[in-house]
Amino acid sequence: MFKDFLIYVYNRNLDLVGIIDAFSSLRWRRKYFEAGEFELHLSLDNQTQKFLNDDYFLVREDAVEVGIIESIKINDDGDKVDLTIIGRFLSSILDRRIVKKKISFNGKILDGERKILNEMTPFKNLVIKDTDLNSDTILFQCTYKNVYNYLNNLAKRSTIAHRIVLDIENKKLVYENYQGLDRTESQKTNTRYEFSDDRSNIENAEFTFDAKTEKNYALVGGSGEGENRIIVEVKKGDYDDFDLRETFVDASSEAMTEETSLEDYKEMLKTKGSENLIDKTESMEVTVYADDYKKGWDLGDIVNVKKEKWNVVMKQRVTEIEETIENGNQKIFVTFGTPLAEALQEDNDI
Repeated sequence: MFKDFLIYVYNRNLDLVGIIDAFSSLRWRRKYFEAGEFELHLSLDNQTQKFLNDDYFLVREDAVEVGIIESIKINDDGDKVDLTIIGRFLSSILDRRIVKKKISFNGKILDGERKILNEMTPFKNLVIKDTDLNSDTILFQCTYKNVYNYLNNLAKRSTIAHRIVLDIENKKLVYENYQGLDRTESQKTNTRYEFSDDRSNIENAEFTFDAKTEKNYALVGGSGEGENRIIVEVKKGDYDDFDLRETFVDASSEAMTEETSLEDYKEMLKTKGSENLIDKTESMEVTVYADDYKKGWDLGDIVNVKKEKWNVVMKQRVTEIEETIENGNQKIFVTFGTPLAEALQEDNDI
């Protein structure tokens, strides 16, 4: 059993239910733009029996993320009874909400997040924390959308993540934004960091390049019919010939109201089009030596990734970190993704 830290279990009212001080294995997968997930294996006995409730919270001493129990499995092989607890991190509760009325928004992306959160059916203990992070402006219209999915899309647009943490003392759930640090040579504020063969901090690596699903040009159709239909185009970069990859986006459901100007409506269509642009996949998944995890680098940071033997050199964001602890052994798997939101060319209306 692994006993290097404790896991505290709270109910939805943030009352302490108990403490897990021993388990056989734990998978703790953090994600930057989405809710992470976990899977915990332990023996079922009189002590752990009380944890068999969905919506209980798991709090690690050494982690900011909070797990919420969504699935429970019990296996009896005749000799012993094993308990498996599965769930996602706390921002996944937003998956239980939809946008019930039309929201038209024009402003900072992070303010748009708060507009959606304030309009949804509330959670009684959820507090939405103000932020001093700066984000780009956006103009969007949404109705009947899943709140969790829409906020994740906005996070990818801004490159600023969000999470829900616990304020145990005040018995509150706190929604907050956070942003990874740039640790490349392009800045002089933060300590630089590099994963590479030269630094001997990569155990195993897998590089993937895939352009199959790439779309860098979107033609967006809004209200109207035939020659009177409002059409805009959105593109990433100035591509032609084989490099141009087009898609059509039917946005006729985005209604133009009396309160919306033609210019603002076109901006809404462009936002819709940009959501359908898909980058090439160029990613690296590595198993790393984790002595400096959370000290020299963390989730969301932009770092240098070099695999000299493959002639691969990238500046990539740490988009996922999966920690596995089994039989006292810890491994850290890291996934790197696109570091920054690319500028869109949206100035050509048709």
